[in-house]
Amino acid sequence: MSIFNSFPGLPGPDETAFCKINEVYCCANVRYGNISTFTNSIKNHPKINVTKDLYHHHRLSDENISVYVDVEDNLLKKITSVWYKQGFLEALSLAADPNVNRESQILAITASYALKVANLFTTLRYFMQPHLKDIGPKIVSKYSRTRNWSNAPVKSIAWHPHATKIALATADDSVRIYCSEISFVSTLKCKAQGHVSSLSWRPYSASEIAVGCEQGVIVWTVDPNSMFTKPSSSNAVVLKQPGHSPVTDVSWSPNGDLLVSCCGSDTSMLVWDVSMESAIPLRRVAGGGIVFARWSLSATKIFAATSSIIFRVWDTQSWIPERWCARGCRVVAACWGPQDIILFAAKSEPIVYALTSTGLINGAKTSKAQPVLDVTKIELPSGDIVGGPILDMCWDCTGKYLAVMFEEMHVIAIFCTTQLMMHLSVSPCCFISGIDTEVPSTMAFQENFSEGACLTIAWSSGRIQYFPIIYTDNYSS
Repeated sequence: MSIFNSFPGLPGPDETAFCKINEVYCCANVRYGNISTFTNSIKNHPKINVTKDLYHHHRLSDENISVYVDVEDNLLKKITSVWYKQGFLEALSLAADPNVNRESQILAITASYALKVANLFTTLRYFMQPHLKDIGPKIVSKYSRTRNWSNAPVKSIAWHPHATKIALATADDSVRIYCSEISFVSTLKCKAQGHVSSLSWRPYSASEIAVGCEQGVIVWTVDPNSMFTKPSSSNAVVLKQPGHSPVTDVSWSPNGDLLVSCCGSDTSMLVWDVSMESAIPLRRVAGGGIVFARWSLSATKIFAATSSIIFRVWDTQSWIPERWCARGCRVVAACWGPQDIILFAAKSEPIVYALTSTGLINGAKTSKAQPVLDVTKIELPSGDIVGGPILDMCWDCTGKYLAVMFEEMHVIAIFCTTQLMMHLSVSPCCFISGIDTEVPSTMAFQENFSEGACLTIAWSSGRIQYFPIIYTDNYSS
């Protein structure tokens, strides 16, 4: 029997779920309901709704470039400009184009032959290294765990580990900082910050946040006491290395001393010493580019997923990895829990697997990932269809709640998790659905929520929802 049969039913057509308190699934009318009716635990959280007006201006500015008067440059300037902006192959294509190059027939013929040779080598390279086929934002879109990353109003969410402060990367590639203690919103934006893929706050620092983007990693230092809503680019340090772009994931260690960045087209995972602006590459040939990395809560291990079925678990003391293979497809989502247990899911599969520290320490060859949760798509008695292949997962820092977002379904399923010794038990909790036609874009658990767990969801409308799960002191389960 499917685990979904034991879930409370989905809210009615005019209702939405607000929270869960002491096993009570609290739903109310979409238009008139309010979470304050049930709990005041998030009354000081910032109210966020990223509307279309927030990012519409940026898109118009890109689309309306043609309003400027075109200036006809000579051929050499055109080729030089294209080379600088788009690369050598695009410059060759321009020089070989007879519609553009009418001035030098010899140059056009030479460029066309050079282009054929270059394309031959490129084809061979892509055959040997298929992870290099996609370039730029296509790589980010392909490997992002944000639904419809290219058009989502919110591309990434990151809670500060120690404060009620949340960062959102929005569609205009700005990073907006919302805090419970101050009313104004700080906006982080600079010329190098394009196609933002990920965000990560530095632990034990109130002011530093790393932004993964097309050019590399940008580390912002924002004074929490400053009244400036738009810090200048002098507050940002750009970390980049050749061949390591675009960055598809960035993550601080739990100790706040090291920063890891990943690029879907680079087989090296970079470990940065931000103060020195230098990086040490962790390279392994097999597996393709490193898509994302996750630090264990103890900071002793790093889970690194590649663009193929291969993934690795690195020991951060010896910096030696264990190599594993997923079944059939690459790993799309992974999250660490207490006692160094990690949960992961492969693309197009409705199964969550678990790896414990057994075997990761002593290198036991007989160790296997154990399936702990089957979320195969089913139809509920109400007629609603839930489950299916997994798009993303997140686990709260106490290891009690696991949130799962699906590739095809428009609901989020939350499960209760209990760990006894090395055995993980997963049981039903509740569903979270959007309002009207909303679908979830991305999600994250708040890290400093003391009353239980609080899942934050960015919906496709730009609405940010806090969903608290609370147990009061006088309630015993």
